[in-house]
Amino acid sequence: MSAVVAPLFMCSVAKLPTMRLRRRFLVAFLVLTVVLSVLSLAGFTLYRDATIAQEEAALERVSETMASQLDVLLTEKGQTVGLWTETPALADHHSQEQAESVRSFVLSTSFSGASVIAANGTMTALYSEGTAPAQSRALVGQQFGNREYFQRAMAGETYVSEPVSAESGNRIVTISAPIHSDGSIVGTFNAAFHVRRGDFLAPIRQEQSTASGVLVAANGTTLYQRGPQPGDEGAVAVANATVDRTDWTVSTTRTESAVRSELQSITLLGLGTLGLVLASLSVFGWWLYREYVANFERLQGGLNALVAGEYGTTVSLSGPTEWTNVAKHFNELSETLARRRVEVTVLNRVLRHNLRNAMTVVSGTAARIEESAEEERLIEDATLIKRRGESLLKLADHARIVETSLRTDRSESPPRPIGPLVEETVADLRAEYPDATVATESSSETALVPDGDLVSVVADELIRNAIIHDCAEPTVSIDVTTTPERVSITVDDDGPGLPDVERRVLTESFVETPTDHGSGLGLWVVKWVVEWLDGTIAVTVDDGTTVTITLPRVREE
Repeated sequence: MSAVVAPLFMCSVAKLPTMRLRRRFLVAFLVLTVVLSVLSLAGFTLYRDATIAQEEAALERVSETMASQLDVLLTEKGQTVGLWTETPALADHHSQEQAESVRSFVLSTSFSGASVIAANGTMTALYSEGTAPAQSRALVGQQFGNREYFQRAMAGETYVSEPVSAESGNRIVTISAPIHSDGSIVGTFNAAFHVRRGDFLAPIRQEQSTASGVLVAANGTTLYQRGPQPGDEGAVAVANATVDRTDWTVSTTRTESAVRSELQSITLLGLGTLGLVLASLSVFGWWLYREYVANFERLQGGLNALVAGEYGTTVSLSGPTEWTNVAKHFNELSETLARRRVEVTVLNRVLRHNLRNAMTVVSGTAARIEESAEEERLIEDATLIKRRGESLLKLADHARIVETSLRTDRSESPPRPIGPLVEETVADLRAEYPDATVATESSSETALVPDGDLVSVVADELIRNAIIHDCAEPTVSIDVTTTPERVSITVDDDGPGLPDVERRVLTESFVETPTDHGSGLGLWVVKWVVEWLDGTIAVTVDDGTTVTITLPRVREE
């Protein structure tokens, strides 16, 4: 490779892609907002459902309490009736003492009426509040053996009957117990009470304030009803319980209006929590955007400006000290690049311009000496000077081509077929080095490579470097191979082998030092251009040097 230095100003870094941080941040913020909102609403819904479940649990306790108290009350009434059956007078049918005992029972208890039915089914005594004596006397002596309460009591059971409607319209429940005498059942004592009178509904009235509606039913017959019932519109909670002694059903209902205030409090709490979450998220998002996303966007804009060659661009980053330091170092780097660009541009122009002018003079003078000299040695020296001068002029042209191409958008650089490009380069070098043997072989002459002028410079440098070595008649072989996606150019020579430092220039991220550096600019040009074109370089040294560059293949229109 030529040892002449051809200064170049190169910018081989592609423009940074737009990160679209703002869009990504907004999408992430919206997703987070939706997720938190859904979670908050789900939590509110679960809390509302839990509140309704608590209402249902409370109603179940109320229903069970009512049913339990009714069961206790019925048991107590049954025990009262059972105790009165032990009164001896009750076993003395049709006697005045029996009639007085029945009357005394009604007057001293909460029962509204009582009767005695003998074992043969004949009523022997009757007293009922609100019933005329004549009517009572008319019933005494009649047959009641077909009544279930009589039959159940005669079987030895203290029986609580189903409620029946009296002539007065009241619901009456009868409790019957057997009357024993001398170890046998001689009749039944039957005590009746009105469902809506006395102490029977006291347990319901004590607990009904907890429920919006209460229903006590016995086999489809309503014993007590207050407020809305199950199935009514607005009922949000219903609970049922059964009276063990009679299988009566106690149902309690809670309506939406009754729990509305609590639900409204829950709703306001849920909306307040959601609003607080969204407000906190908005404040945090604004802070995060200002501290990070906005700074990243400004820094990205500055980097894109540097990549585009707008050196001297400055950025201003807000926030903590770290961002201030980043902005300071970025601005320092931008100013340094601006100074370096001016320095390199001036140096490149001066060296290239002065080199061309000086070498033009040298080449012209050498040509005149070659023409007018008579001594063979002088003619040979003049020819060598002329040849080297032309080589340096060609190198200056290469530098101009490289600089111009690298300053141009890659899409504007024309591709070229690899076959004619290599043949043209080889033809020029054969004329320049007639003692060298240069052979070419190509698998596809029509395959296009990007930016043909730059590839021509690379091919010239590689082949020239292969020719110029310690050999009187060098032999160089160029092989071009292609694939649907790539084009490879292999240059193989029979020289002593590329020095290690030159190989490192081509294949590594090599940094020159005063004691460790290449012999010229040519290999650096090859490395820069191949990397600029998104290609690769491979070097093998074994009885010569083999250098292979692989470039992307341009799709043919």
